[in-house]
Amino acid sequence: MRELSSRGEAPGVEFVDGGVAGATLLNLVEGEERVVLVDAVDAPFPPGTVVRMTADDLAGSAAPAWSLHDLNLADTIGMMRLRETLPEMILLGVVPADIETYSLDLSEPLAARFGEIVEKVRSEIAAFAASPPP
Repeated sequence: MRELSSRGEAPGVEFVDGGVAGATLLNLVEGEERVVLVDAVDAPFPPGTVVRMTADDLAGSAAPAWSLHDLNLADTIGMMRLRETLPEMILLGVVPADIETYSLDLSEPLAARFGEIVEKVRSEIAAFAASPPP
């Protein structure tokens, strides 16, 4: 996120680190017109692949949460739909080298493709911002 926001090339775009937000994501994105979420995604592609999805692509894609403390992204999107506060949304998932290991550092495969990943995300944000609102 630091790399994306450091250049200041995106007027009107706010970069926010949502961490591992579940239900707190509601507070971060409700009221926004458009949102681009970038996160790690467990997908059958090589590490560093950027997978583009919409909120509709995630509908019903995960097991339901047992409590508000267990909300995943699909649950949170579902809650925003119910509350009629879901912004226009693009989800960019970056495939990690290892989904099981938690680290603040990039794995070697992701570090090697970091510039490419940042440019892909930057390009998606620019295209999304340039398109007419719904």
